[in-house]
Amino acid sequence: MTEKTGPEIDRSIYPMPMFINLVSRDLTATERLYTAAGFVTLATIPGPDGAPSLVHLRREKYQDILVTPGTAASGSTTASFAAGNVDLAEVAEQLRAAGADVSGPLDTPWFSTDVAFTDADGNRIILTAPRVADQAQAQEWVGSHIAGDFEVPTGASFESDRA
Repeated sequence: MTEKTGPEIDRSIYPMPMFINLVSRDLTATERLYTAAGFVTLATIPGPDGAPSLVHLRREKYQDILVTPGTAASGSTTASFAAGNVDLAEVAEQLRAAGADVSGPLDTPWFSTDVAFTDADGNRIILTAPRVADQAQAQEWVGSHIAGDFEVPTGASFESDRA
């Protein structure tokens, strides 16, 4: 299991406001790969034959993945998770060592740094973190480039989201 340098993983059972479902041909291999991305196995639920029918993975609060056995439709799932307070370069190396197809860390034009990986079933997961060093430039960019019915809080700090 990877050592987590960010917040402690909340292992409580709570109503999950959002989660993703993945289908996997090999639940054990999927658990191993997602552990390299900082997820832990919160629960495994057996099916009628005693074999796992669902694996519940969690990385941080409200970052839940439910994995069920089966044949996935490769490329049908992409999900992004806030990276939290982790070294994305280290996470990328752990994922590569675990056999994932990894891109990044890459800086995006929208002021985040992302690490993306694809698991053996073709699911693409993105871990994303705001580039704190560029937050003044990001605030200026948002105000002049994005249209919509939203408010940009004055004095907002990306750092507060990473605590």
